[in-house]
Amino acid sequence: MPTQNEYNVAKQNGRIIHSKIYLLNFKLQKVDEISGLVLDGSSFSIDATSDIRRTCSISIVPINSSFGIEYGGKIWIDKYVQIYIGIEDNKNNNEIVYTNMGIYLINNPNRVYNATSNTLNISGLDLMSKLTGLRNGNLDGIEYQIPINSSIKGAIQSSLNLADITKYNVVEPTPTPLTPNAISIAIGGTVYDMLKQLVDINANYQMYFDVNGVFYFNLIPSGNNEPIMVSDDIWKSNLIEYSMDISFENVKNTIEVFGKTQDDGTTPHGFAQDTNPQSPFYINGTSGIIRIVLSGGEYDNISTNDLAQQRANYELYLRCKIQDQIQLKCIPIYWLDVNWVVEITLPNKQGKEEKNLYITKKINTTLGINGTQEITLMRYYPLYPF
Repeated sequence: MPTQNEYNVAKQNGRIIHSKIYLLNFKLQKVDEISGLVLDGSSFSIDATSDIRRTCSISIVPINSSFGIEYGGKIWIDKYVQIYIGIEDNKNNNEIVYTNMGIYLINNPNRVYNATSNTLNISGLDLMSKLTGLRNGNLDGIEYQIPINSSIKGAIQSSLNLADITKYNVVEPTPTPLTPNAISIAIGGTVYDMLKQLVDINANYQMYFDVNGVFYFNLIPSGNNEPIMVSDDIWKSNLIEYSMDISFENVKNTIEVFGKTQDDGTTPHGFAQDTNPQSPFYINGTSGIIRIVLSGGEYDNISTNDLAQQRANYELYLRCKIQDQIQLKCIPIYWLDVNWVVEITLPNKQGKEEKNLYITKKINTTLGINGTQEITLMRYYPLYPF
């Protein structure tokens, strides 16, 4: 949620951009700060479909020569970076209004020094990468077991404790709060492997780290009864262009899911259809019924009708609702995040303009004089089962 000052400066016609980079220890405490000129082309990405949600690539000309890449130095494997981007407020004595762009693990840093340049380059991955084995996260050399009917919430918290993650917000999922099957993590597995299996039990749940380094496990926002985070006036000040992007190849408006046949001979089954008349893929609309049947492989992890139905609803979301997308190109709105409901009136020179609701899914931002932001949004339609 942006502050009022962040919201106001995002509507300014002219901008003077600032940046600051904090160095953090593993307790997320600030230990130093990098000052200098951030070069054009530095970038940030946010992807709601990826567990490593935030990545960045920053090139800076530091004003302090002490930021070498070396053991015991300020840029090393024992540090995180927290990056802020600021805009001068034209109406408030040019006070700099900063936005927290996230906390990142430093990956593959390099320093380039020659007669014409002195540049520090940092590639950053959010803290989920700490759990994947890229930097820690590997389990002890034994097989880990989570018994059947274990609390999913409790198992996630225990998994996080194995990786020394103490800042988290974990909800109890519904309709399946207990593990329907035993979970086994083989020798050589990671904390992420364990978390992934727990999260995937309930198809409409997500895990991610926020900009403050807090781990979240919660329901993927559907847009229903959620606040509008960005109103039309922001887009009127920042929109450059837009394009429609609908993949007809991937559209399926009738979903059947079959799980693994159980010992008693029953096979879990779920069924979902796009019965929303407002949707362009409504089953009684011009497109007709486009069916897909899903079974085997990952669907063999489904052991109950409830889980099969939940997965069918989620597949409808993926293969129908999420295919109705637009791509925006705009002047960067640094505080924008994914899975937000936004309202926008898309310019239309050939017909009536309509204000509609969308949900942000991917955001790619570049810095610099000509920096832009590319945003993928999916159309929000009420009344979907997901």
